[in-house]
Amino acid sequence: MKLASIETISEITPHGNAERLELARVLGWQAVVKKGEFKTGERAVFVVIDTILPNAVWSEFLADKNSPDKPIRLKTAKLRGEYSQGLVLPLSVLPEHMRSWQTGADVGGELGVKKYEKEIPTQLAGEAIGGFPTFIVAQTDEENALSNPELVAEVLAQSRIHGMSVTLKLDGSSCTVIAHDGEITHVCSRRYSLKESTENGFWLAARKLSIPKGWSGAIQGELMGPGVQGNQLKLREPELFVFQIKHDGRFLAPREMGAFSEKLGAKNPPALATFPKEMIPAVEVLQQTADALKLAGGEPAEGLVARPASHGACGNGRPLGFKIINRNYKD
Repeated sequence: MKLASIETISEITPHGNAERLELARVLGWQAVVKKGEFKTGERAVFVVIDTILPNAVWSEFLADKNSPDKPIRLKTAKLRGEYSQGLVLPLSVLPEHMRSWQTGADVGGELGVKKYEKEIPTQLAGEAIGGFPTFIVAQTDEENALSNPELVAEVLAQSRIHGMSVTLKLDGSSCTVIAHDGEITHVCSRRYSLKESTENGFWLAARKLSIPKGWSGAIQGELMGPGVQGNQLKLREPELFVFQIKHDGRFLAPREMGAFSEKLGAKNPPALATFPKEMIPAVEVLQQTADALKLAGGEPAEGLVARPASHGACGNGRPLGFKIINRNYKD
């Protein structure tokens, strides 16, 4: 996923509650900008949310005045009643030779923009014994619908053939369990393969799975429970909520995955809706749905994930689908 790129501003509209501000539309995102700073059709640098910005002239207005050395995290904000997601910058923040690069060009590395990574608690982190085994399965990192219009179009097109499955997006810690001939060979966090342990939360959740004899594949999900993002589901022990399974070189469709998860003794993220092919909602409707999602305790949920009810792998080696984040969610 591109953290910062050269994009075209598709629309500039007035801010309903502030005369000196406007709303800029970039890809699927809405960002609040100063009035008159940008025009519709103009090219600009766009930085997505959930990123860490460098201490630079162009980012200093976002720095903590009391702790200027504190990392600058870009996240969703609400400014005078309007959501602002992302940062729109003039091309002048780039070195001159880069300003003519093509639309869509990734400039995150040149600007020093980094992806925000949630810290894994010490009791979960475990001891890494190697990198994530991407030669077996891709890392889990669902694409945001607002960043990838082409992916959204593909998901909607496939959903109009197969129907759409929408599930709750859980905010835990990414976990991958890989088995060969019925035996667990790897238990991984988002970035690392972890040493086997009787205390590590990832391994505790993996051992609870009833992997069929002789089965080989990858089971990927969200680790939830004590010490993970405030234990949002109020669980007493670590538990893996499976959201994708790879077997025999392909990812299982949602209906297949549900049946196989039962065999594993595992849960799936809560289902929100299944839409028939004749009633596929627009992204705007899904965003409104995501913004209203709440957990059992009444706190805003992180968002939702939408997939065709029957799917294969897309170009990045993961099942076809996208996430939409609840704009009221705070982590």
